[in-house]
Amino acid sequence: MSQFVGVDIGTTRTKVGCYDAEAGRLVALRDAPTAVQDDPWGGRRDAGQVAASVGDLLARLLADPAVRPGDLAGVCVGSVGEEVVLLAGDGSVTAPVLAWFAGHGRETRTPATAWAADDDTFSVFKLLWLARHLPGELAAARTFTSLADFVARGLLAERGAPVFLNVSHSSRTGLLDVRAGVLRDDTLPGLGITGLALPELVGSATVVGRTSGAGVLPAGVPVVTGGHDHMCGAFGAGVRRAGDVYVSAGTSEAQLLLLDELPGTVEPGVDTGIFVAGGLRYLHRATPSGRYYQAWHQLLFDGVGDGVMWTEIAEVVDAVGPARIDADRRTARLAAMPIDVTRAHAMASLLKGLAVEADATTTRLGHLGNTGIADVTVAGVAAGWPTWRRLRQEATGRRLRFVAEPEATVLGVTALAQLGATGRADRPVHLSTVEP
Repeated sequence: MSQFVGVDIGTTRTKVGCYDAEAGRLVALRDAPTAVQDDPWGGRRDAGQVAASVGDLLARLLADPAVRPGDLAGVCVGSVGEEVVLLAGDGSVTAPVLAWFAGHGRETRTPATAWAADDDTFSVFKLLWLARHLPGELAAARTFTSLADFVARGLLAERGAPVFLNVSHSSRTGLLDVRAGVLRDDTLPGLGITGLALPELVGSATVVGRTSGAGVLPAGVPVVTGGHDHMCGAFGAGVRRAGDVYVSAGTSEAQLLLLDELPGTVEPGVDTGIFVAGGLRYLHRATPSGRYYQAWHQLLFDGVGDGVMWTEIAEVVDAVGPARIDADRRTARLAAMPIDVTRAHAMASLLKGLAVEADATTTRLGHLGNTGIADVTVAGVAAGWPTWRRLRQEATGRRLRFVAEPEATVLGVTALAQLGATGRADRPVHLSTVEP
């Protein structure tokens, strides 16, 4: 048995893929939008609807001629990081899933709760929002888990299996003692949330049971815990050793540095967590670069194909300097523009500024981790464009390794399935390099 299935529940799309260890590549992929409903704070999801969508995608995946159901040796589920599912004693969902990027946490992260770090997307702030706005739904819950682990638990043959939470997602809850590797049982009661038991904490790439055969997957396939989609993407791209740096250029540009041990202190704006494999810790900082890009793209290139935009940028990129990006204040100051300025000049300046900001973040993480950084692995849709790669490389003296595989996150989830089921994981991702 040499095929492994990975489920990646992303911010905007859910993807399922099948990795064939003998072929050394993904042999099948299916995807669909990740459903989200509008609310005044920015969005929520229905956990049951997400699980049903995953089931439909798995059925479509198994119908692909390249997938051999009898050879499936493991299935793993990864997802966006901070979205939690509240569960009643019978395993039913009691409340909506608050989207990680929405503003619920900004309402509840008051000075009294500043202990939970600066990131208002952490799950603890979503629980506080539910306590304030949906107290009945919260009171009906007995425990919680991540969106990925909820879907994975639904695949198990054992219906009454304990509710578990993988350490990767626990790192984004605000409830984890990262140094000790345990969930703190005093945090929620200290915030006035009682009656909500902590789930069982398990490592990523851990087999938690086998499939029932009642769904679309055959019976007996090992179900393996996954993790945060950025961390799965890093693992899929071969970022697996202390000192490795990974940049995931998506809706939020996540940058992380892997370490054997965390430094004594960590400054505001930098998160810590446990990686999906190897017992490694990480320093993490997110910059909403993708959001900045989307806003400017809508303003300047709405309705224009990406090929046209990048052609225009390539023609003028040497005529402008980098914008000055203040990620903490979410502002940008454009560089001096030529008198005959075009939309491409403005976008090129923004992209150059984001490249400079990314390199500054790498330097910042290296100083905090007390380690030198020579190579940086970069992934994301933008990495497929030569001009974007050039801008990133010209902003740094380090060697950048760009992930050529567009589905590195799906590959990472399948690699975790392989690691959990067999004790080893392939590194099939191709990396292209540009010398500084």
